[in-house]
Amino acid sequence: MSRVLTALLFAAASFLLCSCGMIKSLIPDSMPKLPKIGLPSLPSRNTVAKLVPGMAERDKVNSEDPDVPFNSRGTLGFGHTVRLEIYEGTRSPDRIYRGIEMINAEGLLPLGKVGTARVGGLTLPKAAEAIATVFRLAGRNTREITVQIISVENTPVILLNGDVMEPEFIPIFDDMSVRQAVTVTGGRKSGSTARGFYISRHGQRHFFTSLEAADKNWRPQAGDIITLSPDI
Repeated sequence: MSRVLTALLFAAASFLLCSCGMIKSLIPDSMPKLPKIGLPSLPSRNTVAKLVPGMAERDKVNSEDPDVPFNSRGTLGFGHTVRLEIYEGTRSPDRIYRGIEMINAEGLLPLGKVGTARVGGLTLPKAAEAIATVFRLAGRNTREITVQIISVENTPVILLNGDVMEPEFIPIFDDMSVRQAVTVTGGRKSGSTARGFYISRHGQRHFFTSLEAADKNWRPQAGDIITLSPDI
């Protein structure tokens, strides 16, 4: 009986080895590999630093500045560190502030000698408005104030406002086009027939008659403000 059992086991093992060899022979060595599919990549921290020469490489104020998760559609809170520039005027804008600042435990963002802005619990668009208000109350109210938030927690962002469903900051990714940026936010308000828009960079506003015109020679950069005109 033991010889019969041994023979049966040997036969079964031989069959399995042959089957594996047959399957392997049916798969050609030259079969192409499936490509990896991924999301667009965000610029590196080095890229963010290059956008603003003279500023620190990372969004950190000191060694005690914590790393805090950041969602561009969420609210700001303690530990979030913001890289920003403030400009006064639009035709010949003057940069009146530049810094990397951390929101403290009271929800306040220090702005040097100008004061502090209460931004804890606010979304980025609302925080930008609060920062602008601080500068106006400090006497900067004769010319338009532009708050350009470049990054938060090392995440570069741009702002879309104007003729949109709702003002929104979005993370910028490599090779993003102006059209893609507008699409991400849902485009213009329902029923809008306008096509023109402005892009603010370093406080300077540039006008474009259409998305096609902008995409020919313009790429969004961290800190940009894309304002869709409601009437042009």
